[in-house]
Amino acid sequence: MTRFIFGTACKPKLAPQLYITSLLVFTVSIAVFTAFAELHQNTLTIDATDRENWAYINLTKGETVDIADPASSMAWDLGFKRTEVIANGGVSGPGKTAAVVLKDISFEDVLEAPEGDYVSDTDQIATFARGDGWYTYTGPPNHWVLPNPKVYVLRIAADTETQPVSPYYYVKFRFIGYYENNETKEGSGYVSIEYELQDDGTRAFVKSVTTSVEATGKLTTMWAAMKLK
Repeated sequence: MTRFIFGTACKPKLAPQLYITSLLVFTVSIAVFTAFAELHQNTLTIDATDRENWAYINLTKGETVDIADPASSMAWDLGFKRTEVIANGGVSGPGKTAAVVLKDISFEDVLEAPEGDYVSDTDQIATFARGDGWYTYTGPPNHWVLPNPKVYVLRIAADTETQPVSPYYYVKFRFIGYYENNETKEGSGYVSIEYELQDDGTRAFVKSVTTSVEATGKLTTMWAAMKLK
């Protein structure tokens, strides 16, 4: 009868100085990890009708978020209250959100985020209120709030778990409406925005190329000889 011990065949002694050699082969398979860098395109409508409380959004998640303490939270990027808009940076929050405004260029033609000149909220003025602000108020008789034709580029804190090439994500962003029904201008306080967020840490607003990282395991071969007497 043949017995197997730890994968090695052992036979009864048949002759002196009989050697049985076993080949033990250990293999580690090849693993390929693919990282998908993506240009996120999104349109959001934020209910900013409350005149007392802010409505917060997270641009990476593409949704509104409930924030208990905005002064210490990194979970929001922008806050809205009627026509007021704040960014999570500077005096408004602990985040790194800052913006630069681009004029005389269409949203589609912004293919790369500027390298510098980003500003955050200060005690004197919020980022989106600088210059002539993000909107125009028409006054009587209509009293409409109409978004100005500007493109903002935002720099926000990156998700460190994804290990981007920089500490920031870049977002091109514009306001597209202020009403629940923007055609009839009914239901004010509903701020609509359009944005594209590049999550690979670069400043390019173009489709990213899928990247792959290959981890190749070693093929290790071990010979073991057992002498049976």
